[in-house]
Amino acid sequence: MLPGLSMRRMYGSVVEKNGGGTSSSLPIVNAEDASSSVVSKSRKGSTIASGVVNLANTIVGAGMLGLPGAFGGTGWLAGVFLIVLSASLSAHGLVLLSKAACLTGRPSSFYSLALASVPGYTTLIDAAVALKCFGVATGYLITISDSMVNALHHMIITGDPARDDRFIASLLLSRHFWVVGAMASVLPFCFYRTLDELKRLSALALVFVFMLVGMIVAYANGMADPCGGNEGGEETCKGDIVPFTNIPSTLTRLPIFVFSFTCHQNIFPIVNEMELPSQRRLNIVICSSIGFALVVFSAVAIEGYRTYGSAVRGDILLNYPENKQVTFLRICIAFMLALHYPLQLDPSRRCISSLVEGIIKWWRQKKIAASIPKAISGECLDGLAFRPEEVEESLDTDNGEPTIDSVYIQMVQNNVKIQQADDNDSKGITPDDRLFYNITFIFLLLSFTLATIVDDLGVILALVGATGSTLVSYILPGLIYVKVYPHKDMSLVMAYAQLLLGVVIMPLALYFILTKRVNH
Repeated sequence: MLPGLSMRRMYGSVVEKNGGGTSSSLPIVNAEDASSSVVSKSRKGSTIASGVVNLANTIVGAGMLGLPGAFGGTGWLAGVFLIVLSASLSAHGLVLLSKAACLTGRPSSFYSLALASVPGYTTLIDAAVALKCFGVATGYLITISDSMVNALHHMIITGDPARDDRFIASLLLSRHFWVVGAMASVLPFCFYRTLDELKRLSALALVFVFMLVGMIVAYANGMADPCGGNEGGEETCKGDIVPFTNIPSTLTRLPIFVFSFTCHQNIFPIVNEMELPSQRRLNIVICSSIGFALVVFSAVAIEGYRTYGSAVRGDILLNYPENKQVTFLRICIAFMLALHYPLQLDPSRRCISSLVEGIIKWWRQKKIAASIPKAISGECLDGLAFRPEEVEESLDTDNGEPTIDSVYIQMVQNNVKIQQADDNDSKGITPDDRLFYNITFIFLLLSFTLATIVDDLGVILALVGATGSTLVSYILPGLIYVKVYPHKDMSLVMAYAQLLLGVVIMPLALYFILTKRVNH
């Protein structure tokens, strides 16, 4: 740090104190810079209904297929307690983040809130959220391909080698073919810039959710035979139904409950895009979305567990007999996950763009700081919008000499003004399209490559649930809120409780997950 230069890290404010004790501050990267990066042409005007549909669709994804299996590891009474607790804590985390976003101002993001609360960890937080969403999105591609292979296997395979060995049959039963197909199906939806533009896709995806719930309830209540085609009948098809199991088994399943309700990365575009985003309106969106997800998840988990008991598998669909109804449902789930993919890509893209913006700002600041001696001596500065005659405007009031602080401020002010003017003239304050498309294409390419070479992300997604989901759902909402909220009241106490719970859950869940894998 140069002598006399007072600034709040790389992303804070440069502050000059003159002889009169007044101060002037210049934000180098403010909240708007951070969150209006390459991804957002945010238009404020989305409705409560649009926010509910998009947030609910972010929650209700492939994670619900694992909830019956989670009940199998916890027992039905412990499972009901954990699913209600997870929904409540998730809703509370969303409320904390929405309040913090309103306190710091729109447009908001994890980056802008971290900048205001824990500026030393902005890069780490953005990277964690981006990786978490990338892992989930890639898992969607794998699940889509597996669902289509399983569905078509029932439709195509006849037992006749002459027909089953045909090229077209082999192609349609290839995982790699359907990874390509999954990528092609999600591609048209990946270039929307706001969540509000995805509301129709989200509504369509919810139709497939209702179909899944309907089938699970039908099998649980005897409308269809859940053990059809099973040689051992109900004796091997169903297991015991118990209220509790044991603590290690319950803690191993805990990340599944946390993961299922994780949607916190998408609360920020909802806040940014909503018309009149009062806390009351945001609370309606949050409670409606979480309430809807809780009803759906409870129906899937309880009815699925009641159908197969302790014999329920990690993916509930694997328990059901191979018939036309289940085959059709697998295809519906594949379409549902294709519509969910953009809801994971969007927040990841926003975080990646914030990281890129931070690197660009850091480089510009480093260049300016290195040129301060030349500016004081009146030399020409390459690439900087600072004129030597403006040194006179930055003279110290006591001795008529330019100070490092004053020159620095003048240089940054001129560069920021010109940069903003260029943006206004050439882009109408819109994000950089090239960076937007580059990030999107790189995300899609990496996701496609990983889904092609890896056929089982079960362990990775379990670790994502224990780390990324706990971080996003519990730790960050609590930490950010206690840092930016000025009043000592009950909401602050609850924020501390949320933070502490996340800090406890993460290592415990990781320990039991890794212990179980080692034992196996």
